[in-house]
Amino acid sequence: MTAQRDIDRDKSTVDAFYRLGAEGRLTDFASYVHPDFKVTAPNYLPWGGTHLAAFFNGEILPNLPKDLDFSRFSYGSVAAEAGRVAVLANMGVTGADAMIQIADHWTVKDGSVMALWVAYFEPQALLDKLGIVHGLGRRVTQTEPQL
Repeated sequence: MTAQRDIDRDKSTVDAFYRLGAEGRLTDFASYVHPDFKVTAPNYLPWGGTHLAAFFNGEILPNLPKDLDFSRFSYGSVAAEAGRVAVLANMGVTGADAMIQIADHWTVKDGSVMALWVAYFEPQALLDKLGIVHGLGRRVTQTEPQL
């Protein structure tokens, strides 16, 4: 395959995650997950930490739509090169009007996803929905020490 065909295949593989989620069939994405797959998400989320393929397929894929509304998904940007696909995703919070941004960094090999690293930007609406107490909305001000 040429480099451009590899990139197009990798982007198509990753796009299946969001497309299947929007179609209400996120668990079908398991067919793209390599047995050695590893996902890492922030520890403050119920699905956070580093997990292997079986947990991702059996626990994360079936439950993620309870919190993330894939029907309101849109791409902010996509970049791909040499088996890596970086996606900035706009995603709805299930049961709320709020939207959040998620940075997904995928590793793809031969049409299978090998790894996913996830970061959430300004996830306050998601944390509120999950009932997670947090201090993300606080502003910290620093004052000069008194002499």
